[in-house]
Amino acid sequence: MATKNYTVPTLAKWFNSFPHYNLQFLQINNTFSPEESDYQEALGFWAAVPAAWLTVTLFFFLVYFCARCCSNGTARKHPAYCLRWTIGILSLIALTGVAIGLYGNVEANQGVHDFATATESANKTITGVETQVNVMNSGLTDMMSPLDRLRDLVTEIPGAEKIINDTIAEVKKLVSELGTIPFDQEGVNLQLIADDTRFYEYYRFMGTVLLLVLEIVVGLVALCGVGRGSRCLLIFMTCLAFLCLFVCFGGGAVYLAAGVGAGDFCVSPSAYIKDQVKDEVIPKAVLEYYINCHPTSVNPFSQTISRGRDGVSQAKDFLREVEGLTTNLPGAKEIITEIGGKLNTTESSFDELVALVRCQKLNEEYVDALNAVCYDALEGVAYMLVSSLAVGLLFTVSMVLASLAWQRLGRRKQYIEIDEEDPFLPPSGMTPTMNRTSQGPLDHYLRGGDRGEREPLMRDNRTPPPSYTYAVRDNRDRMQDNQQNPTVEKRQW
Repeated sequence: MATKNYTVPTLAKWFNSFPHYNLQFLQINNTFSPEESDYQEALGFWAAVPAAWLTVTLFFFLVYFCARCCSNGTARKHPAYCLRWTIGILSLIALTGVAIGLYGNVEANQGVHDFATATESANKTITGVETQVNVMNSGLTDMMSPLDRLRDLVTEIPGAEKIINDTIAEVKKLVSELGTIPFDQEGVNLQLIADDTRFYEYYRFMGTVLLLVLEIVVGLVALCGVGRGSRCLLIFMTCLAFLCLFVCFGGGAVYLAAGVGAGDFCVSPSAYIKDQVKDEVIPKAVLEYYINCHPTSVNPFSQTISRGRDGVSQAKDFLREVEGLTTNLPGAKEIITEIGGKLNTTESSFDELVALVRCQKLNEEYVDALNAVCYDALEGVAYMLVSSLAVGLLFTVSMVLASLAWQRLGRRKQYIEIDEEDPFLPPSGMTPTMNRTSQGPLDHYLRGGDRGEREPLMRDNRTPPPSYTYAVRDNRDRMQDNQQNPTVEKRQW
């Protein structure tokens, strides 16, 4: 069976190329070594970059809003249409960035679950080897009782007792040889690692989804605010966006440090694993065999299995000699048949053990685990990093624009009841302030004020002319005269 090969992803190389500095701003090696303090400081250095960005943003908002408060609203107000459109477009782009973050979260979750599955599968492979060895040891141990009974029967046959003792010694040697095959002598439980990984990943995934939902709510509130022209919604959006800045830049700090660390690991994972695994847990030769799994690699258990097979063959030869010496001994044939059956079972178990200890199966699971971490999970982290920083920047700009927009929108004023049949009502697009302004001179003229001629005209040319009342009176008098004298009306017509 062909072995799978692990190739270092380009994204891991890119993260690994980031310069690593400790707190003294001294560049250190980019080899993955999380147990060293200098390397931890290097990851903290990159985590501090988004945190510093957040600090600068908060200081900017402090200065900006203080300046806005001190302006006393003396600036001339302009229509907020452009601001509303800009905020709406930025909100749509931010929602797209959140969608990228959701995709990255799913991708990282899939990678972590694939890692747990590969770890669980490797644990089953190792457990299968242990189970097979335990079954063989149990069969060989059970063989000791019939061998002792057979030895008691052949005490009077010359040479038979010595042969049986040699057979017992060979069986004990087999048990000792098989005890060296399981290579997790400290009881490394990969199943526990897989279960813990799934447990913590569930809460990480759900927590990330909730934070992204909060960002979606901010975007939707912004769209509703600019769509309805509501000051309250824009102010509410600004408050939520301010909270989301901590979420975005805090998440960016975590994702950036995780991406750099994962990139360092994925560039040379085998070297780190070989350095961390102790020789008393897994011998170096065994670890090298399963990690590399070259076609020319020699199985470190091949000699042990060969000696075990030779021991079974030797025991079967001893048993045949005893069978020839005890032909006429009653009860010996049944015991010899029982021992022979156990030896045959042990011999066939060696064939199954050879297939279990081959490197192809365990190496495939090892490569699957690396691909899950260094491809799927690392790509997901990169997507979430880009999403967090981009959404944080967009929310920053949207907050500035929203603070400009809500002052220009103004409060909605209450309408007063008016006569809709009045021919001198202004068009429906005029504001209540303009209605009240245009109605002031009209009321003055209709009351017959003597200063009506000296009132200035409205700039929008919608106010009736100052001589309107006099024209109305002349027209009314003329109509009355015509009704009293129809002949005059015809001549005039």
